[in-house]
Parts: sequence; structure tokens; C-alpha cells
Amino acid sequence: MIVVEKIVTAPCDLLPSERDLVPLDWEARQKCRQRLKTVAGREIGLALPTGTILSPGDVLYRDKEVEIIIEGIGEKVIVIHPQTCREFGLACHQIGNLHRPIGFEDNAILIPYEPVLEKQFERLGFKYTLEQRIFTHASRQTLPHSHVR
Repeated sequence: MIVVEKIVTAPCDLLPSERDLVPLDWEARQKCRQRLKTVAGREIGLALPTGTILSPGDVLYRDKEVEIIIEGIGEKVIVIHPQTCREFGLACHQIGNLHRPIGFEDNAILIPYEPVLEKQFERLGFKYTLEQRIFTHASRQTLPHSHVR
């Protein structure tokens, strides 16, 4: 088993012969301590610092033979298309008031699917769609970090 204690951030001097992926959804990418299996069947043990949140593209491990990378999995998300600034603010307030994660893409607001939120948005008359997307929290969308390769 490969034990991962930190995300690889050094530039890629090596060109590993194989690239292996660890597909994770939003919820699994928040867990800094867990056992995982790569697509090729390698066992990984995460022992990352408390509070570490993984992002698609993060490199967990690299040597001359293999590079192991986090891959985001598409999951059901609510995509709100606010028509006005007021609607945008009200939608963000509803999401924040329920302490739910929020993401932004173009002019849309993304939230991992929850029936309670969907009913609330219907009640308020928001235009939204349900889609399969890779969800990334807004705080991870703006923090500088590198995806080395």
C-alpha cells in the first residue's frame, strides 16, 4: 500500500511511464484519511493533514514508473441560472443558510444535489437544471494551487 501524507506539488522532472487515476466525487475528496483503490488496482492510504480537500488533477504520488492523480467524478448537481442580481443573492443566501457547499461556473451557481434544496428553489421560482458535473467548491476554485504534469 502506498501511504500519501502530502499532495505532490514539485514540478514534474520525471516522466512516469504510467498514469493511474483515483476517481472521487466531491464528498470523498473532502476526506483526508481514507483507503482508496486506483483504477489500476493500487491501494492508497491517505494520511493528509486535517482539513485537506483534494481537487481533480492533484497528484498523490509520483515515481519513475507511475503518477497517481485525483480524477473528479461527475455527480448530480443543481445548476441555478440566476436572472437578476437579487435572485443571485437570494440563491446564495439560501445555500449558505443551510451550510451547503457552493460552486460557480460561468454565470451559474452549482450545488451538490439535495431534494430539500431543489424544493426550496422550486418554491422560490428559480430557473435551474439537474446535471451530471464534477463539483468543485468555490473556495477550491479560487485558491492558487498547481496541477503538475
